[in-house]
Amino acid sequence: MAEVRLRGYRRRDTEDEAADSIDVPAAVVCAICGRGDCPGCTLEASSASGVIAIVPWERPQAPWAGRFWQTVYATTRGAEGFFRAMPDGKVGPAFRFALLAELFAVGSTALVLAPLVVLAIPGLLFRFLTQATTREAVGLAALVGVVGFTVLLLGAHAVYGVSFGKRISPTRALRLGLYACGWDFGSSPAGLATAVASGGFGAALALASSSVTAPARAAEAALGGIFLLYGDEARRAKRRAVALAMLIAVPAVLVVLALIVVTALFA
Repeated sequence: MAEVRLRGYRRRDTEDEAADSIDVPAAVVCAICGRGDCPGCTLEASSASGVIAIVPWERPQAPWAGRFWQTVYATTRGAEGFFRAMPDGKVGPAFRFALLAELFAVGSTALVLAPLVVLAIPGLLFRFLTQATTREAVGLAALVGVVGFTVLLLGAHAVYGVSFGKRISPTRALRLGLYACGWDFGSSPAGLATAVASGGFGAALALASSSVTAPARAAEAALGGIFLLYGDEARRAKRRAVALAMLIAVPAVLVVLALIVVTALFA
């Protein structure tokens, strides 16, 4: 009987040793090579942020359209997590994302509003259909509006990011403001059309709702996670950032509108 028990123990010891010899996948792996023991791939180290899993736009191996849409989704639907962990890095990738987001947002809005303006002004539709000079004037005015509002929104977002304070590097603060341009794309006709194409009308409604609430959610997340500001200090920083952004945006909107009108009248 003792010999039987001893054989049973030996059998279990052999099974345990076999189980220990099986490779278990690492819980955290490199985003580039997939290895758990990776010391840091060159491609990852040379990326804009160094933490490419947080910023989909900065994944160099993925197609740009997919990276762009994933980043828009992250800055809107996942605003809390994205802006709480926004890494430092190069400003160039963030600026390119912001420029594309605003061009698509403003351009798609112009495509919707320009026909409505032509229809709303008495006699303009007839002149637009019959006179080449009128069509050129309308097109040039729309172009001025797209360029003007794109520059305006880029500047307002940049000021918004750097206005929170000096507790982080200027590049990180600027990146925060530039990636916030994803909010504008999410609430634009281009963003809603993309959401409908990828997930239906429910996805478009969810994106629009998230884009509207993203500024408040992102600001609270960034103030607590990056700037380490809480309570009254955080509220003052948020009010200062919004006030400075509006101080630039409101006069700039009037200037752009005046340029559009002048272009339409005298082009």
